[in-house]
Amino acid sequence: MATRETDLPGVGTKYSLDVGKDEQLVVVHHRVGHWELARVDAEGKVSPLVQLQAREATELGRILSRGEVLQEDPRKRMLFEEFGIEWVKLEPESSLVGLSLEESGIRARTGASVIAVLRPEGSIPSPSPDTRFANGDTLVLIGHPDQIERFLSAFTSLSSDK
Repeated sequence: MATRETDLPGVGTKYSLDVGKDEQLVVVHHRVGHWELARVDAEGKVSPLVQLQAREATELGRILSRGEVLQEDPRKRMLFEEFGIEWVKLEPESSLVGLSLEESGIRARTGASVIAVLRPEGSIPSPSPDTRFANGDTLVLIGHPDQIERFLSAFTSLSSDK
């Protein structure tokens, strides 16, 4: 399986990955930020697959690299098998809006831990106890599936039993 990288002047970078018998997956990263994926068959016929915006390409990369992570390191496999990571966006009616991490009692009440708060103006990794939650924040939680479920049941309308 060979991979080639080619500069496309004025356009971006093309990555070609040999897949299957005489086929290629071609990924073009345009300098303006979007990505294009295409299949090239043995006869050289190009079949466009999808165009992705930067966020979509990042998410696809995360999905694909997770599979690699699971194969690379048994400790990481254990992390993904035993723990869940959940992203929860706070709506205006959330009981957490206006509270600090400490005041919320999230860990004491659910066992789940807030490992980051994502905001448009900048993310807060490992938030301190005095970090206040705001409408529109996305909380990144980690915990056993039952801990995540307790968080969802206690603080959102997203519980899996609803």
